Amino acid sequence: MGQTPKLGLGPARFYCIEKPVMLSSQKFVNLSHRTEHMLRNRLEGLVSLHSIWVSILATAGFYLFVLGTQATGWMRLASGFNRNLYYLAVLTGMLMGSRVFLGWADRLSRLGWIDSLYVTAQILARLALVLFGTAFVTKDTYVSRIFLGAFLAMVGVGLVVANRYLPRVIAKFVFKSHSIPTIIVGTPASTPGFEQWLASQAKIGVDVLGCVTKRNEHGTNGVRLLGFVGEIEQVLADNPASQIVMPLFYLDASDTKHVMSVAREAGCRVRLVENFDEGLKRPLSMERTDFGIGVISDGNEPLQNPVNRGIKRAFDVAVALPVVLFVLPPLTLLVAVMQKLQSPGPVYFRQVRYGVGRKPFLIFKFRTMHVASQNAEQEKVQAKKGDSRVFAFGRFMRKASLDEMPQFLNVLFGTMSVAGPRPHLVQHDDEFARLVDDYRMRHFVKPGITGLAQCNGYRGEITNVGLLLKRAQHDIAYVRSWTPILDIAIVLRTARQVLFPPKSAY
Repeated sequence: MGQTPKLGLGPARFYCIEKPVMLSSQKFVNLSHRTEHMLRNRLEGLVSLHSIWVSILATAGFYLFVLGTQATGWMRLASGFNRNLYYLAVLTGMLMGSRVFLGWADRLSRLGWIDSLYVTAQILARLALVLFGTAFVTKDTYVSRIFLGAFLAMVGVGLVVANRYLPRVIAKFVFKSHSIPTIIVGTPASTPGFEQWLASQAKIGVDVLGCVTKRNEHGTNGVRLLGFVGEIEQVLADNPASQIVMPLFYLDASDTKHVMSVAREAGCRVRLVENFDEGLKRPLSMERTDFGIGVISDGNEPLQNPVNRGIKRAFDVAVALPVVLFVLPPLTLLVAVMQKLQSPGPVYFRQVRYGVGRKPFLIFKFRTMHVASQNAEQEKVQAKKGDSRVFAFGRFMRKASLDEMPQFLNVLFGTMSVAGPRPHLVQHDDEFARLVDDYRMRHFVKPGITGLAQCNGYRGEITNVGLLLKRAQHDIAYVRSWTPILDIAIVLRTARQVLFPPKSAY
């Protein structure tokens, strides 16, 4: 039986349903067209209010800064200084900078200090551009650049504090009298990320009255039990709610339809938690098209973006070219001498492996085993600790990963990347694919000299399905979450392992 690698479920997604929906195979996907308009509008309103207030406070801060400068005399402001022009510039720069908040709408009411610093830095960059741009365009010789810089430093401190606390204050004040009484179908623990979502929504007025569950379900994770699903009419009668939240896969289609029908009659909106990951037992993502069609796919693949592939290719060449030009030639000479002394034969070992799209390619390695061991049957056997097929210097090369250095040639040829899923023997690859579901997803990207699995300690001999599963998990996670920073981190962690080899290296 295949075992599905569980890579962690994505955040729960929510859809507002304004009328009962038949959960037939055709209409089921239509749920993806519904968005949580009400909560989204609340979040956008919070963003707008916060943007207006920080813009006003920053402009007022500039006014006070000018007055303070004049009063203390720490810096002389020229008589021709046009303060009104810079009041307008500050307000304009803050309104431009406040667009940053749009990308933080879901988290604005719960920003931590680090996030607040990050957001503030982006706003300050825009504000500085407007202030210094105004001075440059108007050719203003009356304003001191030091004065503007000091103001930016002062307002930066204020913005960090404001971004940390002001959205909470606004949300509490605005939404306190406009709460959304909510009933949960199921328990918060029934869907990963559900509890965290509920906690975040409480800040914008979502008030959880309690939950209804199946009769055979025990434990509500501290949420008040209002009754069972079959009693939903009475529960709504006793607990007037304006919203019901339930995971799609918690109930079967008929019970889901019944709850939604009762909710409509009670004048209650329904918010469905899109937990496809849980129901179908694999991470999925929703793609929306301009033609009114929602497409559910296996997950994110950043390297399908040609720009990302170009960035990755540039990184590969930047790393591989110096190695091939300056490291590989003297290393090859050293390996050739040691091989001649300990195990005469060819310097390089070539073998067919699967590349991107399962296209076969020849992988290059320094030979680490005796020539007599290099036959088809022996090659199928994984190297073990103390393997007699490996000569002494070959054992050192394997432990230090030096036998992989010729693969930088593969990188330049374009058949491999510096970082990516490690390519296995063709025979092993086919066998592993039968043992682990989704294993073939590793072939969506180029194989790598090193990978996320290897730098996390999963290297060397695969002795059980559990180890194989862990490797596959890391490899598929890499396919779905690639970034340039991730490649750099993998390379740095691998370099550390070259200097301090783990016990699994042999």
